[in-house]
Amino acid sequence: MGLYVTHDAFEGAYSSFNNLRRFLLKSIGGSWPPHDNHKFKDGYWYFGKDYSTKIHKGLTEFFGHSDCDGVITPEMCRVVAEELEAILPYAEELANKEMSHEYMQPNRYIETAKQFINGCKLAFELNEPLEFR
Repeated sequence: MGLYVTHDAFEGAYSSFNNLRRFLLKSIGGSWPPHDNHKFKDGYWYFGKDYSTKIHKGLTEFFGHSDCDGVITPEMCRVVAEELEAILPYAEELANKEMSHEYMQPNRYIETAKQFINGCKLAFELNEPLEFR
């Protein structure tokens, strides 16, 4: 059993989806639980500086969304795709630096992020919600 996100956005283990989010957050200076910094609470994720929940609604939706159910509206899919695309250069830079076993093939996260972006774009174009199942 795992996570399936419609529009071919993602299919895999819940832990794989959370590892993707951990990697992408790290690329912009953020942190996903469990945190290396012990001042952070383990039940929460944190943006790095220059990012905020008020300004980056698409990233907030992506990082804060349930990993097992719910939907992202078509309009929010557009915002998620745009904001994820904007951080891809940072993720690619991190992937080039971190070819360690800590993240198990960082370039795979780039491919998976692009797949998720494409799924969001398709959902927006079809005016359908992106469903997490």
